[in-house]
Amino acid sequence: MNMQAIGRKISALRKERDMTQVDLADKLGVTYQAVSSWERGHSMPDIAKLPDISQVLAVSIDTLLDNAKTAELVKNVLTGQDFSQNVPDMATLAEVAPILKPSQVESIAENFSTSNMEALANMAHHLSSEKLKEIMLRCNGINGNTLVQIAHHMESEDLKEIALHSGNIDDATLIAIAPHLESEDLKDISLSGTFNTQTISEIAHHMESEDLKEFAIHNANLSGETLINIADHLDSEDLRDIISKGSFSIETISEVSCHMDSDDLKDIATKLIEAHGIKAFSDSEIVHHMDEDDIADAIINGMK
Repeated sequence: MNMQAIGRKISALRKERDMTQVDLADKLGVTYQAVSSWERGHSMPDIAKLPDISQVLAVSIDTLLDNAKTAELVKNVLTGQDFSQNVPDMATLAEVAPILKPSQVESIAENFSTSNMEALANMAHHLSSEKLKEIMLRCNGINGNTLVQIAHHMESEDLKEIALHSGNIDDATLIAIAPHLESEDLKDISLSGTFNTQTISEIAHHMESEDLKEFAIHNANLSGETLINIADHLDSEDLRDIISKGSFSIETISEVSCHMDSDDLKDIATKLIEAHGIKAFSDSEIVHHMDEDDIADAIINGMK
């Protein structure tokens, strides 16, 4: 809805009838500041005021709004139309939404099942997170761009449901919506698909250590470079579990050993000694981050 165009029309009609803003305001029971704001296109009259404005200015609502579809929707709202039998299109509702109460918008919107993702995204801020989720779960063809557009209007749990429903989350979309998701919900989405290792690095700071560990282990192609990048977002025990389940070089383990407790490194060191011998262990950086007792235990257990 073009507030500037409607404002200019109200201004022109008022002047044609030789009325001041104060005159119009008095007849409508509003302040002259409200009339001024309408005419400058800074705000819109409440929908309940449109019949009064039309009557005072002696024009129809159709003429005032200069759009047949939006005028029809406004009149249907004012007369209590049952929208379950006469559902307007989403784009028209998005146009009229700024002058409707949230309850009115949601009452109309609950009848929608649409593929017009752009229109739905445009009116997302007029809907509660729950209502937006209900509508989107009835839709097919939800794309990544739509998810990114609506993400900041939604609760994390609702956004997760929509993302999983869409079934086509790519790496770029996951990175873009990650700031709007709780760690556990982000993990659930991450585990539902196959994402590249760079994506893990990009979203790591949005996740709790335990959730990040599950995502990392789920990704069979986790590289040493990625492990190094996410290491400072992981607790020592979770980092140990990732290393234990993967195939990482001594260089990579050495690089992340500064993020680990000696007791957790002991388990890693034991396996390293078993596979590569004491010299490989003693030449690595790992030994510098371990207590003497843990080093001794790792050597004893690794040489068995």
